[in-house]
Amino acid sequence: MNIQERIIKGFSTTSRLSIYSEENIKRTTRFFTTANEILEKSINDPQGKLKDKFTTNGLIKKELISEATINEVYAGESIERPVVDLVQQGGGMYGIALLGYTYIMEKVGIRFYSHGGTSAGAINALFLASIPNSIYTEDSKFQYGNKSHQATKSEILTHIIANTDFSKFMEKNGIIGWLQQKLLRNYKSIILKLFLSVFCIGFLVGIYGLFSIIFNITNGVSGTELRLFDFIIGTLNVVALLIFIYILLVKILDTDFGINTGEKFYSWAENLLSSIQIETNNDLTKKMNQVELTKTKSENTSRLRPIGDKPRLVLITSNLTHNRIVKFPERADDYWTTPGNIKPAAFLRATMSIPFIYKNFTPGTKHYKNEKNTGNSVKLNARFVDGGMLSNFPIREFHRKDNIVPRFPTFGVLLSERVVGNQKENKDSSWKTKKLENITLIGYITSFISTFRNFYDNDFLFNNKEIEKRVVTVDTKDHNWLDFWMDDTEKAKLFNKGVDAAIRQIEQFDWITYKDIREEKIKNLN
Repeated sequence: MNIQERIIKGFSTTSRLSIYSEENIKRTTRFFTTANEILEKSINDPQGKLKDKFTTNGLIKKELISEATINEVYAGESIERPVVDLVQQGGGMYGIALLGYTYIMEKVGIRFYSHGGTSAGAINALFLASIPNSIYTEDSKFQYGNKSHQATKSEILTHIIANTDFSKFMEKNGIIGWLQQKLLRNYKSIILKLFLSVFCIGFLVGIYGLFSIIFNITNGVSGTELRLFDFIIGTLNVVALLIFIYILLVKILDTDFGINTGEKFYSWAENLLSSIQIETNNDLTKKMNQVELTKTKSENTSRLRPIGDKPRLVLITSNLTHNRIVKFPERADDYWTTPGNIKPAAFLRATMSIPFIYKNFTPGTKHYKNEKNTGNSVKLNARFVDGGMLSNFPIREFHRKDNIVPRFPTFGVLLSERVVGNQKENKDSSWKTKKLENITLIGYITSFISTFRNFYDNDFLFNNKEIEKRVVTVDTKDHNWLDFWMDDTEKAKLFNKGVDAAIRQIEQFDWITYKDIREEKIKNLN
């Protein structure tokens, strides 16, 4: 059984879908067929920028991406693939677009070395890091055209996502589950916002109107006294209602402040990782360390990174208890006594805990492979929520600060618009002249929160002009990141948005130009 078959089998165990269901395979293959057509059209466009960047067999010219390569053998041929580090922003269901991006990157021959991400970006990052590179020796299970082609990690991950019912992760049933679905699926709807506004105003007016009717008999009380009495009683009832709603929310959210437990997601991730023989953090580290860069005789060892040039994995989560950003798996030893025995699914559970939608994550002995082992215990208790609360795009983690030119770049994929290198990605500079008088109260509050939330990421993005060519933004404005009930059509649209972003990334990046920029920057610092 090859790697693809093991993963599909693990997925079928979790989802109860047939391993080789023709319908499910076709569903996934349609994603790739459309993506390939988009890529081919871009390459063949005589006015486009891609035609000179590819070899005759449809692969990117490696010298345009990086100096470092990884050796692969496929169909008896030894091939050197260019490598990049990859950082992926979080964004709920927008994460499907990340697969479209990585699919194109892998298809044209680019390979990923280190990985970073938050929430949905962390999920994709961990699975890409976990699947062994030996998958590239296999023929793909998803055939399109008349001949076999090389398997990729993104193909198998897309198959999983395309056939996963994400609504199963929203475990709450009954009226609360129904309300949750309606609110999350329609939170962008103007009609919903209007309805809630009218309901709140109507309720307050109704309360006062009701008491005006009930206490319409004066009984010797003056009109002023009666209106004062109505006001006091009505206000007390509104306060009582608010207290009741607060108690109701506390009851619904429980002490972990979330509607859904997140346990079904945790089991899903745990089973998938187990299918590729990743059951502990130690397994993950060993698997990642199997990836080796091709060494050249002329290689300058001073350009190796301080940590020994081994691949890194940085999954961001937010520690509410101690008010800090936490990087898993690197800081796992702060929270568990034997971090090597922790199931990596625990890291994903920590980074994807959207506040109030999912219960916060707390480290426990159940996150060990063998929780009954007396040596496995919790070192530090803490509450974790979605890493996007503090850092949703940790690209700074992979930027060299030692004044040495890197051997390969770090690519980044944004799922929402950000200011990158003094200009908005894919936008003009009109943001600089945005007037305060055009902002609404809700917009002001949102901007206030967003400023603090994105401080770490935005400070780095804004102050590193050279990052413009390494970061690309997926156009997600017409989609809903909280639509866990998304249908196949919507998934396919998001996937294709990621495809478009990958093509733009390849168009705009040139390793030689980027290397010159870094060398010039270092020269100016010295």
